[in-house]
Amino acid sequence: MQRLPVHRRKIKVSFFPRLAAINKAGYCPVRITMRWHNQELLLDTGEHVMSEKKGKKGEAVSLWDKEARRVTRDHPQHVSINGRLNDWERDVTDAFYDLWDAAPFEKITKEALHRHLFPEAEAKPDVSQQTWREVLEDWKEKNRHLAADSLRKYDQMATMMESWRPALRPGHFGEDVAKEYLNHLLDGELSDAAIKVHFTGIRKCLERLGRPTDASWLQYSAKNAPQLDLEVEELRRLIRYRPTASHLAEERDRWLFQCFSGRRYEDLEKFEHSRQRTTLTLEDGRQVPALLHVQGKTGLDAAVPLPPIAVLIGERWNWQFPRRREQDRNEWIKQVAKEAGLDREWDDRLITGGKVKHNWRPVHQVISSHTARHTAATLLKQASQNNKALAKLVLGHADQDVTDRYAKDKARLLAPAVLDAWKVILGDWYDQVPVDAS
Repeated sequence: MQRLPVHRRKIKVSFFPRLAAINKAGYCPVRITMRWHNQELLLDTGEHVMSEKKGKKGEAVSLWDKEARRVTRDHPQHVSINGRLNDWERDVTDAFYDLWDAAPFEKITKEALHRHLFPEAEAKPDVSQQTWREVLEDWKEKNRHLAADSLRKYDQMATMMESWRPALRPGHFGEDVAKEYLNHLLDGELSDAAIKVHFTGIRKCLERLGRPTDASWLQYSAKNAPQLDLEVEELRRLIRYRPTASHLAEERDRWLFQCFSGRRYEDLEKFEHSRQRTTLTLEDGRQVPALLHVQGKTGLDAAVPLPPIAVLIGERWNWQFPRRREQDRNEWIKQVAKEAGLDREWDDRLITGGKVKHNWRPVHQVISSHTARHTAATLLKQASQNNKALAKLVLGHADQDVTDRYAKDKARLLAPAVLDAWKVILGDWYDQVPVDAS
């Protein structure tokens, strides 16, 4: 007999300033993060704080206490701001305890906590007859902070439902229908990773309707095929490659910048270089250029040290790449890779239902815009004797152990090791600009 999980009467509340959104007056918004029962809710508090000021000797003095998660006494409005943040924490904690006491040891959903926090919000309309897409769009509206790429994946499920059973509504989705839908996806030879996304989207819709989502038939364990990573020499070939057209030069440089900075494509689309470029002062007094970006799990800003070649690429494009469709980008980087001679055979295998279907193709047919981040992670680990903390920092992945170890200044402490790893990977190209089309 399967035992249901027992959930604890415990919630963690944290505040953090959005340093990447500092305005011209030096103020940035403050967000609140709530974590409980493997749930996470991120909200704007409505507060704006000054993150730092100049000291008597002109040095930057932080006005945010990272341990207390409040503004310091040096902040001009520290009493009122900290008082309102304390009110937020008390209201959240009280709401959580009320829900837990009403049903001890049961899982509290994000929707339930949100409703209890904001009872004055307008009542939701009857959603029992809404389509999958309507429920999903409503859920996406309430979760706009998620990456656009993550939100788009759930659209695949809504589209599939519309073609499979147009009359089926989320309110009628049960265990028998779930098994039939799984067989439909397997018959269509969808990858295990894609099927997992479909069932995640289904759970989001059912959660929106207030239905439980812990049942075993709503889970799907995926066996993921390995992602393509370029080898060191292949990365250097892209740097040495002389583009034959302006759009290929643009894409090659954009792809390399993503690799060295660890940024996703949507990060580049929202990139504000004047606010997100910064410097890290190392223990030996050296200053190295870095970029601020948001860690996916914690929502905190991470400072990613940049090797000189990344700075040179950024300066070549004035730190702002033109916006392009992802379809165009993937076509262009494939052409770049082909012309650069990236013809190593790669098994672009499909795993569906736990069964492997091999598909050997040259690297230039498999490479995509997403390959940049995978390549960065793999090469950094290889060049640093498997120091996973370096890849996590560059990619913006939060890790509790690493966060604890480097709680005060993780980026500053890891920066030398990150740059040393890039030196090993890039060799003479570490501080050289990639070959141009001219």
